[in-house]
Amino acid sequence: MIRLLVSLVLLMGLTGAASAHERSRSNSAWTETEAGLSGLIYLEARQATLFLSLADEGTTLETAYQQRLVDGLRVTRGDTVCLLDAAPSIHLRADGRLEGRVDWSCDAQGQIEIGVQVFSPLSANHVHFIRMEGANGVQERILSRGRTTAYFGGGAHVAPGGWTGFLILGFEHILSGPDHVAFVLGLMLIVAGWRRLTLVTLGFTFGHSVTLALAVLGWVSPPGAAIESLIGFSILFIAAEAALTKSTEFRQVGWAGGAALLTLAVLSALAGGLLTWPVWLGLIVLTVFYFHWLGQGGRMEFTAPMLSGGFGLLHGVGFAGILLEIDISGDQLLPSLISFNAGVELGQLAIVITALAGLAILRLFTPGRALLWGRYAMIAGLEGVGTFWFFGRAFGA
Repeated sequence: MIRLLVSLVLLMGLTGAASAHERSRSNSAWTETEAGLSGLIYLEARQATLFLSLADEGTTLETAYQQRLVDGLRVTRGDTVCLLDAAPSIHLRADGRLEGRVDWSCDAQGQIEIGVQVFSPLSANHVHFIRMEGANGVQERILSRGRTTAYFGGGAHVAPGGWTGFLILGFEHILSGPDHVAFVLGLMLIVAGWRRLTLVTLGFTFGHSVTLALAVLGWVSPPGAAIESLIGFSILFIAAEAALTKSTEFRQVGWAGGAALLTLAVLSALAGGLLTWPVWLGLIVLTVFYFHWLGQGGRMEFTAPMLSGGFGLLHGVGFAGILLEIDISGDQLLPSLISFNAGVELGQLAIVITALAGLAILRLFTPGRALLWGRYAMIAGLEGVGTFWFFGRAFGA
């Protein structure tokens, strides 16, 4: 009962942070011409709604986006500041993205600099991917917090691009995604010892590496919103496992969880939720049989690597989202994928090392009972955010 109450309190406190999982992103394709530059800037329309807060009442979404492009783009070539030929033309594409076309005139030659401050004032974690086609061939750059200018051509200053840029992007992506961080922390709660922790993290690594590659290469394309919901379920599932110790508790949670999922499946069918009946059936079977097996004496340390690998398959599709929305040239797809995944692994390693170091320090100065309550609070927090992400995303909230 105490853990449940703590869960409810933390759920209310973490609701705002939970909604911040999705990292905003955009991309642009530029072409160098004799007269200057031509660019196409793409952004999901629902993300562009943030611009309305900066515009006058009654302003349309297209007009607000147009004004942000005018105010937030800066282009130079050589030592000359390029001039915008006309107001950007904006139209809503069939895929739900806004496309803004801009044409710039500049007679000078030399290094090209494109400054993008369109999104950063409203989204600190925004990532913008730039693809430039010009005299030096196709070049790609990644802009994010603290890096808002891309450089093309000669010169010593080069914004992160190629394998380095994707390595940084992968590292930042897992650290800026609280649901991925929460799952890694949850895994650390269900095993003890370096050997078991290594096996669990390797299982997660294998799982998300497989689906990350398959999704980016276009071999699988599951619905993103449903995957995000299942990622929330994975956190709730791991936290529930970490909270239980007695055989009767495991069996009770298995049956109660299965009944709750069945109820939600019916509500989803009536209300038009995002998850299909086969998915709900799979969640019910997994919950009932897995917790019943643990209640019969099954040892979670033996199944934890497989469980983390299975849930890792879901997280891999979530990791792939940012790569699927940017136009990576064919010859750069595989190197970019490998670099991005390596960045994700480094980020995952940073989470584990930081958590273990923090725990080691706490053990030096904190009584054992306080550490135990800290564990309960952490489990309750994971249960709270996992529940929020699962339910909220499953029903399109």
